[in-house]
Amino acid sequence: MSFREAIWDQKWLQPLLPNYLKPLKDPNINNEFTKEFVSEAEEFLSDLASLSELPRLNKTFKRNIKGYLFKVKIKPKKIHVELIDTKKSSSPIRKRIYITTYRKQVKSEKGFGKCVDATIYYQVENKTIVRNIQKHPLFIPIFYKINALDHSISGLPIDELPHLEITDKRESIKSHVDATVDQEFTIKGLLKEYQSLDTLINTKLEEIDSALKQCIEDINLLDIEEKHHLKRLVNHDLPQLLETYASLSKDQRLDSYDDVMTSLHSMRTYIETQTNHLKNTRMDRMQQLIRLNQIRYEIPLNRNNEQ
Repeated sequence: MSFREAIWDQKWLQPLLPNYLKPLKDPNINNEFTKEFVSEAEEFLSDLASLSELPRLNKTFKRNIKGYLFKVKIKPKKIHVELIDTKKSSSPIRKRIYITTYRKQVKSEKGFGKCVDATIYYQVENKTIVRNIQKHPLFIPIFYKINALDHSISGLPIDELPHLEITDKRESIKSHVDATVDQEFTIKGLLKEYQSLDTLINTKLEEIDSALKQCIEDINLLDIEEKHHLKRLVNHDLPQLLETYASLSKDQRLDSYDDVMTSLHSMRTYIETQTNHLKNTRMDRMQQLIRLNQIRYEIPLNRNNEQ
């Protein structure tokens, strides 16, 4: 047990600690907005961990989406993470989270890179509160994702890492989204659940499913943001659209039917656009390989004449 953990276990000492070491206990933070915030951060870190084919050392990665700004700076010795609620965030409590951990190969504790900073800043009645989130159950999944990212940067497989057992309802809903592409980008469950909703809607869903199957054949050629938006369409936007429509009364469904069909059509068009982009990317890659092979293996003209 580290010195910091020993202090945390002495509750009578906690009021005397500096703010950045005091454990977060504010129940107001544990709301749906923060859970969504953490979920998006986890997804970003997972996406970075999956980019094993790209160089990530000494680079900063950013994602600005849905009122969140995420930054991950990867250094040879440390990983720095910033998670921020922007002005566009719907959360009533705007948060800024800063996490810094050593790479495991430099300093480690219990199989993780040693954490040197895990602070959250938020405001209550115009007063800025600073607390430590390292042991807060809501934020622990982020540290597991950072650990997986560290593992991936070192060129090691992340499927052998220990997984956090989470009972949170948000995570149980997401549990079907695992590491395989087929499971990340499938709507089989939606097709089965809403097959009796409407014949034309079911046809649109089958078209989306068919477009997805074509798209994921070369999914690794998409960049990180394109993957994220496609994953969000499949696992959030489409299910939410169908769930909300199914909950409406008969008259409400009639009023919104055309808009729902337009939305489904737009989703299918977006997936098809990504598929066409992938085809072009694949062709560009093929042409590059052909040119490279010509340079490497083509026999010079004068040598042919000599033969």
